[in-house]
Amino acid sequence: MGLRIAIVKPDYRIVGGYEIVLDKIASALRERGHGVETVHVDATGSTTSHLPFPVSDPILRQFPEFFAYVNLVLQFEALDLSAYDAVISNMPPSFAVRHPRHVALFYHHLKFCYDLLPAAIEAGLYGESILRFAAEIIREIDQPYLSKDLTILAGSHHIKQRLAQFNGLEENVQVCHVGMDVDYYHYQGPTHFREPVCIGRHEFPKRPELFIHAMKHLPEMTGKLVGVGGKTEALKRIDTYLSHQHVVALEEVDDRKLWQEIIFSTDRMDVRKLEQELAGRGYRSNVEFTGRVSKDRLIREYADALCVVCPAYEEDYGLTAIEAMAFGKPVIACEDGGGYLELITHGVDGFIVPPTGEAIAEAIRELSDPRVAEAMGRKAYEKSRDFTWERAIDQVEAALVATATNGNKEG
Repeated sequence: MGLRIAIVKPDYRIVGGYEIVLDKIASALRERGHGVETVHVDATGSTTSHLPFPVSDPILRQFPEFFAYVNLVLQFEALDLSAYDAVISNMPPSFAVRHPRHVALFYHHLKFCYDLLPAAIEAGLYGESILRFAAEIIREIDQPYLSKDLTILAGSHHIKQRLAQFNGLEENVQVCHVGMDVDYYHYQGPTHFREPVCIGRHEFPKRPELFIHAMKHLPEMTGKLVGVGGKTEALKRIDTYLSHQHVVALEEVDDRKLWQEIIFSTDRMDVRKLEQELAGRGYRSNVEFTGRVSKDRLIREYADALCVVCPAYEEDYGLTAIEAMAFGKPVIACEDGGGYLELITHGVDGFIVPPTGEAIAEAIRELSDPRVAEAMGRKAYEKSRDFTWERAIDQVEAALVATATNGNKEG
């Protein structure tokens, strides 16, 4: 007899990687005879509705994400899930739910308060004293929920290491690599090796800035930036700025400063003047911004890519890399790329390079030889065969069943 399972998550009214993964898990568990319902907690409304104390607007504006997070913790903790046999939590802080049979499909903490704290401080986000104070409180709030009594399926070895570092958890943590979209996994259409592509959300710290900078070192090539996000318009200004630095000013740009400082100050750039000076040189940018694309268009972008560049800092897993490999494409990631490092074998199915535009450009240049790109692409494709949904669902289902005998303790 199947279990009645609740998948709980904060609802941000967007459809992204998380939502796709959860939909696949839900449908696969239903196919195996379980009843599955998704329980949403609205994350787009009031950020103080469940707080036991009033918060003035001036205080709230100093770090709204902090109060929103604490508010969500209290909302998840208050959920009555007694009608379900088991619960799967995922996006933070859904792990705050109370249920004796609870499996956390874990990808990350509130990262500004954990592994991204040093980078956020260096970038000047919110102010160092506020960030450090918030991080201390958030870690104290999280710790009782992230206990040794909770069954955790970490999305990567990198995440497992982070749980050990920050929460002292090891024995109750397994690594569970989720699969990819079946249309990507089973793609058998034509492929070409044309231009380098960077696919993903335009947010800190995905670092598409580094891809743009790499393309300025490759003026003979065109690169595509696929996706959208809160930094899209800033990235367009960065493209103009970097073009000007390479074509007119002839000055190098510090890459760390680029993604931790310059990207946050583009509204102060006189972009129109830079564009006029570039136009006077007859220059046209070699970076194409595709915007949001359909699934069919995304498949074509993967299939036509010379390679896929994944420059993110401290990535939790790296599903984009696995998807690229399914199309037989080598992947370029950075030495501080987190989960990407466990997916890519340097020089075999991709490259792991320093987090600089020049280093990324050098790797792209090496792959511009079709023989090199195709050979590494074949190795990448072979590796992608290991990341199946069947294996992932087996692991999720086994963890759910095991909670009946091992027993998570309800707090």
